[in-house]
Amino acid sequence: ERIKDHYILHDGFLTDCLLPRPWWRLRSPNFDIVPGERAIAHHATFYVGKLPILYVPLFYKSLEKEPRKSGFLVPNIGNSSTRGRVVGLGYYWAINRSFDLTYRARYFSIAGLSHHVDFRGDLGKNSGFDMLVDGIKDSRNLQPSASGAFVQLHAKQELGKGWRAKGELNYLTSFAFRQNYTESFNEAVSSETHSIGFVEKHFGDFDTFVVAQRNVNFQSTTPGDEISIRKLPEVEFSEREHEFHAGSLPVWVSFNSSAGLLRRSQ
Repeated sequence: ERIKDHYILHDGFLTDCLLPRPWWRLRSPNFDIVPGERAIAHHATFYVGKLPILYVPLFYKSLEKEPRKSGFLVPNIGNSSTRGRVVGLGYYWAINRSFDLTYRARYFSIAGLSHHVDFRGDLGKNSGFDMLVDGIKDSRNLQPSASGAFVQLHAKQELGKGWRAKGELNYLTSFAFRQNYTESFNEAVSSETHSIGFVEKHFGDFDTFVVAQRNVNFQSTTPGDEISIRKLPEVEFSEREHEFHAGSLPVWVSFNSSAGLLRRSQ
């Protein structure tokens, strides 16, 4: 029988029927299905083609149009040549229709316990935020220490009467932390962080911005060896090209202006 619009149950297999030649299947001797709500498979096995990949004693699949349900995430187990054996577990919390939070913890047998939090909110049209926090207190006796945290925030908010606020925060406490715990080469060699927040309004041909910005360039993994440049803040006012006539002669006028405070420390 067909369940939902994307999946079909046939001969003990739950298959994605949108694909021209389905590449994955879930096989179980017992499916408990409530159309439009959920499907539960007992003693299920995932197949890629005809190859069995993973056995799970219980598998839950939401069949709702907007599936949001709190629950534990799939745990992960692995090994790191520098941090030791790793065991990870996470929890997803669907707070309500507008907010959710994901927490993941990973325990490294050599380095200790790390934490990862992702908090999201939808506050309405053109308003919302997404915040990520990642950090660890490293138990290894490294010099410099690999303990640290990274905070990333993207936010936007409509303020009314044409005013709008946007911002992006990237805050890194230690470059040694990034080099020890990043999962990609590009991040490991990226020694800069950029943060900016601004309030803007556009009316007619005119634009107004109030900007606060902070750029940090880490010179090495030594604590404090960095260059920081800040706008505290800066105000910009400009007019896009505007045509007016001086007699029979068309004239185009535009301008840009700014005033602000700048601070550099190193």
